[in-house]
Amino acid sequence: MKRFFIILFFLLSFGAVNISAQSKKEVSVYEKAVIMINEGKYKEALPILKELIRNNKKYVEASWTLSDLYKKMEDPDKRISTLIYIAKPNMPKYYNTLYRLATAYHENCNYETAIETYKLITPDQNFYHQRTLPKIKECEIAMKLMQHPVPFKFKNMGTNINTQYDDYWPSLTADEQYFSTTINLNKLEGQSSFGRAVHEDIFLSKKVNSVWQKTQNVGNTMNTMSNEGAQSISLDGRYMFFVACNRDGGLGGCDIYYSIHEGDGWSQAINAGSPLNSKHWETCPSFSPTGDELYFASNRPGGSGKADIWKCKVQILPNGKLKFSEAVNLGKEVNSPEDELSPFIHADNQTLYFSSKGREGLGGYDVFVTYKTPEKKWTTPKNVGYPINTCQDEVGFIVNAAADKAYFSSDGQEDNGRGRDIYELQLTDGNLCPKKKMKFATGKIVDATTQQPIQATIDVFSIKTNEMVFRSVSDKETGEFITCTPSDEEYGVNVSKKGYMFFSDNFAEKEKMTIKTNNKKSNLGLDKIEVGKKMTLKNIFFDFDKATLKKESFFELNHVARFMKENPTVRIQLSGHTDYKGSAEYNMTLSQNRAKAAMDYLIKKGVPPQRMEYKGYGKTQPIADNSTEAGRAQNRRTEILIIGK
Repeated sequence: MKRFFIILFFLLSFGAVNISAQSKKEVSVYEKAVIMINEGKYKEALPILKELIRNNKKYVEASWTLSDLYKKMEDPDKRISTLIYIAKPNMPKYYNTLYRLATAYHENCNYETAIETYKLITPDQNFYHQRTLPKIKECEIAMKLMQHPVPFKFKNMGTNINTQYDDYWPSLTADEQYFSTTINLNKLEGQSSFGRAVHEDIFLSKKVNSVWQKTQNVGNTMNTMSNEGAQSISLDGRYMFFVACNRDGGLGGCDIYYSIHEGDGWSQAINAGSPLNSKHWETCPSFSPTGDELYFASNRPGGSGKADIWKCKVQILPNGKLKFSEAVNLGKEVNSPEDELSPFIHADNQTLYFSSKGREGLGGYDVFVTYKTPEKKWTTPKNVGYPINTCQDEVGFIVNAAADKAYFSSDGQEDNGRGRDIYELQLTDGNLCPKKKMKFATGKIVDATTQQPIQATIDVFSIKTNEMVFRSVSDKETGEFITCTPSDEEYGVNVSKKGYMFFSDNFAEKEKMTIKTNNKKSNLGLDKIEVGKKMTLKNIFFDFDKATLKKESFFELNHVARFMKENPTVRIQLSGHTDYKGSAEYNMTLSQNRAKAAMDYLIKKGVPPQRMEYKGYGKTQPIADNSTEAGRAQNRRTEILIIGK
């Protein structure tokens, strides 16, 4: 290699640049080869380009195209040797070739040689020289990252997940029982598929006895003979979001679709429609744990660069379908002038991973992490480091709810052997990990009388902040649900269904979540709304010895307001109850004032006052033993009684 650079310097000093000339026949043959490449006929185009170059060594454009072809065929050595052959000052367009050669070294992780080659471009070649300066810096940054590898261990997920084809876009449910991937089923020999897929399908694996089973095609409700991929399964396993290209009725080249899990299968795919989809390219959807936001990548106008990360608001409709709002760009805090792809919002709803070509990294798509601040801004993205990132493409980085494992796809690891594979990464506490660890709970929602499954909404919220933590919808066929909850703070749970009394409970810090059930089958039964039915509001809190509502009560009362709006004929009594401490008169007054405070709040939220009344019962209706603090805590409560429907 040193000899090569000595020769280059010698030729640079004494050589002259000539202009190549091609006959009409050569140009015609060349154009034919280019068409073949565009059609994916790489093997057919290869000998044509070789023959052209053999007959006309100064047909530089043909050599450039041949080197690009070798890049597509994932043969970096031949790509570089082709450029070396014409990287001489007496060849036409020398500096352009030299820049291409330096870039080839750069993209092949040969950073030192890349820097040396970039530096051969002299300042008098101002156009190319100016382009080399940031490239040299990129190489230096990459070398620095490699000198300080991150301490995480990862491994290839093996043949049950990875195939002989390209495998990418991993996705995982909160209970870690289902794992989805995209597989390119028709990768042509010698052809890269990333960004140029031939036939992608979505596959799903189920964990049995702690072992991931062989991935299975999800079937024709989502997959066709065209391209489907870049999928993500929601944490509760109820929704599969994915991208499909060139479908009838689509708004652009590639649109975002979703399918709803129903019983043992998936519904027919639904185009998310406008305004989420546009006439441009939408891809890589990621559903927030709160069920009200969808992150995705798009090259639509109004962004910071080429493909940017965007998000839009989502509303889960009563029938389980989704309604999407106008998209908002995440801004320059996250996006760069180059491509950003594969956003993944963690179960903590505060940690965002994504891949970028426009930030300081090792080359190709690198994985970055950013965190949501208390002001709802994003921190400066940080490269997750080497050896996770390489000079090739790392995309689809996801982290499980428990924040101890990550998964990503890469074509830059030494042990892939088959192109792009998916890897499992063991996480330890550190600044690249999610802000919060989450835990999951599972259950089944049924009609309390018939024990038949029902589709209900499960809301988990922070008692401290009143913010939604997680929203899930139970399966309408089975009633099954998954929730995700913080592992280190107090939170409340509401379960609701139109026409039914709702369920309310709260869980103390670090308490293992176990949703209380009311039958031997361990199902959570909801009662239909009937006059005389009661429900205790477990998340209504007052200042000590006062009737002043604490802010921690607002989420629950907002839920009551929603309950009243969804059931517009229902009339209720809000009742206050105390423990046995204090006089009967004092407790009666306190309980009455607390019930009135709850009613006043609901009026402010739009509930007509004629549909409500309030009453204090003091200590006359205990539901637990007043001799214990736990019992007294249960007796201090606010209830709802149905008095009309």
